[in-house]
Amino acid sequence: MPIYCDESGGVGRGVMTLAGLSIEAADAERTLARFREVTGLTGELKGSRIDLAERALLLEILDDADWSATVGIAISALVPEQGSDRGDHDVAIYVQLLEDVIGAMMPATDGCVSVFMDDGRYGPETLALVRKDIAAIIGPCGQAQLELSHRLPGLQIADVIANTFFNRAMVTDRQARMAAIVAPYLESGKVRLRVLSGDAQTDD
Repeated sequence: MPIYCDESGGVGRGVMTLAGLSIEAADAERTLARFREVTGLTGELKGSRIDLAERALLLEILDDADWSATVGIAISALVPEQGSDRGDHDVAIYVQLLEDVIGAMMPATDGCVSVFMDDGRYGPETLALVRKDIAAIIGPCGQAQLELSHRLPGLQIADVIANTFFNRAMVTDRQARMAAIVAPYLESGKVRLRVLSGDAQTDD
């Protein structure tokens, strides 16, 4: 089963989240098609563009599919060392989250997994190094690919999950409602949360 990875936030926002979504491509396509049919929304699905009710609906539709997700979150780990470059630190945190999430999801696969990552966050040279790094983690039987998110429903759904957990971590008037949306999935184990703070740990 493929794994789709997308992120939300960053060093400048004080929180970065990364969601790894394990779902068959056909199930992701059906989920997104049904969501569009009900909401009438068109174009690329992004968590930053939909409201609370729409993201809750997406997860409810997703319940009809066989899926699971692991979400990595960095808060305290985002503080760069004095004198360090903020952009380089952002990349470093992204890579740490990606490595931790993929590493946590690998035991549930047969080892021959395809990992799809969003191609839109950093420059091509940086992303090529990231892809090579993840390819080393998943081994020769698997493959790591960079894709534009608008082409893959799985990446778009992963973006919504990452953005929902980003907003769950931000102290705003929407925080409690974001937490309420994802609470059943955390309680059931459908979504596993990992906190990156120096040494990654699982938050059950």
